[in-house]
Amino acid sequence: MSDTTTLICAQSVIWLVVFGLCAVIVLLFQRVRGFYRRIAPLGALAPTAAAIEHLPATRLLSLSGREVTAGGSRDDGRPQLLVFVSGSCPVSRKMVPIINDFARREHLSLLYCGDESDEAQKRTIGSLGLSENGFVNDPAIGRLLGVDRVPFAVLLDPTGAVQARGLVNNLEHLESLLGVQETGYRSLQGFMTANPQALAG
Repeated sequence: MSDTTTLICAQSVIWLVVFGLCAVIVLLFQRVRGFYRRIAPLGALAPTAAAIEHLPATRLLSLSGREVTAGGSRDDGRPQLLVFVSGSCPVSRKMVPIINDFARREHLSLLYCGDESDEAQKRTIGSLGLSENGFVNDPAIGRLLGVDRVPFAVLLDPTGAVQARGLVNNLEHLESLLGVQETGYRSLQGFMTANPQALAG
């Protein structure tokens, strides 16, 4: 066999391998796309039920001593986002700047909440870069809203009704809270359970 023939055979084998790899990649892409259609991204999860469905106007004192209101009808017509955090929680530290940006972008009234001693909470806002004016320390609110872990967010509509709630470990979880206004379901999981055909196609 001449050198030319050997070279041609080698190149033919290489091209066959290349075409085979391309075919495998196309098949893998189709399988992954089909798999993604069947598995929806998880929204914010609420491990415990809330004791109330509507939070009446509740006057609280922020750590700075300023009076703030959680729940109830809002004069500005904006939804209110209550976020429960802890300075000892690394996920809370990661989420605070994301939450601040999200609330600003979506025009939400943002109030941070906690359930520790005032001294501990002042250390918390220092570690999280928060303002004393926008942080309340009241365990009763958390109990009413079924908060047992952090970071936990509760979205209230402008009348104080609980629209959505759950753990928020990333931006996707926060965005899923707003989804209930479009779907009418309290969670993405509830929507997908009631509408399995949404994954078809």
